[in-house]
Amino acid sequence: MTGLGWMYGKDLPLVSLTFARDLAAPQLLGRMGADPATLTVRDQDDFHDEFEDRLDDMDAYLVTAGRCGNWAWAWEHASWRCVEGTELISDVSQGTAAVVLHFDGNGRAEFWYAENGHLLTGFNSETSLRLEDRFGVEPLRFDPELRVYGAIPEANDYGPLGSRALFLRIAEGLGIGLPHGDLFTEPVLSAQLTSR
Repeated sequence: MTGLGWMYGKDLPLVSLTFARDLAAPQLLGRMGADPATLTVRDQDDFHDEFEDRLDDMDAYLVTAGRCGNWAWAWEHASWRCVEGTELISDVSQGTAAVVLHFDGNGRAEFWYAENGHLLTGFNSETSLRLEDRFGVEPLRFDPELRVYGAIPEANDYGPLGSRALFLRIAEGLGIGLPHGDLFTEPVLSAQLTSR
């Protein structure tokens, strides 16, 4: 499956994904600060063997990356640098568009969207969908999409999908996908991010 639908209802304790339109995966990782000495294609067994002792270390900044359609993607395996501040999404979106999706096992869900180095809009389920709790220079950017999927932003109502599936649907509407096999079975580009 190449969309994001395989994530709906899936028990994924930590999801930290960054997407960039019209970039190759190595370019995306370069903008994220990948250490060039660690950047290579590894099969799943080699990736786990090489980084096994650090895969659950949130300070290890281990990522895998690929491309689906027009969007490159990067998955942070135990970290969440993508939502530690706006610097990463600003860097990634220079000359293009970028999306961050972040979910944790405690119900937190975030969606950020940037273009040309500027964060246009962001939602965080720990606050609300109301305008005053959004961030970015165009906070109403995805209101039509929110309403199509049954959300009522002014009432902080995520609709029948809930926050996580709602944010996944908005991303899919932009053409974003992530092949299930790239995460779990196929060889994939991987690296370690340097400290910022």
